[in-house]
Amino acid sequence: MSPLARPVASRALHHNPNNDGGIRPSQPIQDLRPPGRSLPAPPTPSPDHLSDRDLHILATVARFRVMSGAQLRELYWPEGSPATRARLARRGLAKLAKLELLSPLARRVGGVRAGSAGLTFALGSSGQRLLAAGSPARRVRRPHTPGVRHLAHTLAVAQLYVDLKVQHPRAELLAFDPEPDCWCSYPGPYGALQLLKPDAYLKLGIGDYELSWFLEQDMATEAPVTIAGKARRYLECWQTGTLQSERGVFPRTAWVAPDTARAEIIEEALRRLPTEARKLFVVTTAAEAAVLLTTEARS
Repeated sequence: MSPLARPVASRALHHNPNNDGGIRPSQPIQDLRPPGRSLPAPPTPSPDHLSDRDLHILATVARFRVMSGAQLRELYWPEGSPATRARLARRGLAKLAKLELLSPLARRVGGVRAGSAGLTFALGSSGQRLLAAGSPARRVRRPHTPGVRHLAHTLAVAQLYVDLKVQHPRAELLAFDPEPDCWCSYPGPYGALQLLKPDAYLKLGIGDYELSWFLEQDMATEAPVTIAGKARRYLECWQTGTLQSERGVFPRTAWVAPDTARAEIIEEALRRLPTEARKLFVVTTAAEAAVLLTTEARS
């Protein structure tokens, strides 16, 4: 879907990285680790005993909270035939799960027949302790499986990150912050602070430009009136000038729909806004989002 206009979030730089992990219906299965008697926590592996790839995997899963095996395979096992990559990813993820650095969750993407690529992973107890080293205030929590809608939404946001890294390596991904790290406050009526809650914030370096984006990942579960209400909050934040003074630009918002029919519904909802607000938004589909986000500077 072609962009609506040049992004208001681009600026020149002074100086300046198969999608079978996509979201499909999830089916509950028996817990992979049935509840039982508590056992003493195993010793946390030292970072010196882990590869750079292992540490990057843990950091990425921590960033998004959950990721699918297929997404991790696309990011960290990019070479070889599909069968070779699947085998290496299965072995590598099984090692991290055995050390309790990762924890397989109780729902699979695509059902049981999807195999290890259909597993979803969160940080295990040892992984949390490893990443929290030096931050004793951080609590180690037992990994739990999110609800179906929440899981699908989180994986959809993570999939865009994977697509940008894998399909468009020439676009430098300078930042990709999922919620809640991307939330920002702005002054509302009578000075009361309001909170803007995008699903992610990302910044891309493309040639001589930086593109800043907010992401609204739509899962076709919200009414048009809710979409228009969200959009008005972006308009209110833009009108205060808070982010412009802090960052130099106001990120444009990409509304990512699951398909073209849903994208048309979102566009119709956004047409209810004042004309000045429409330049803040662009609507696309999950299949086209990565291309749109990386080509807006040249449109």
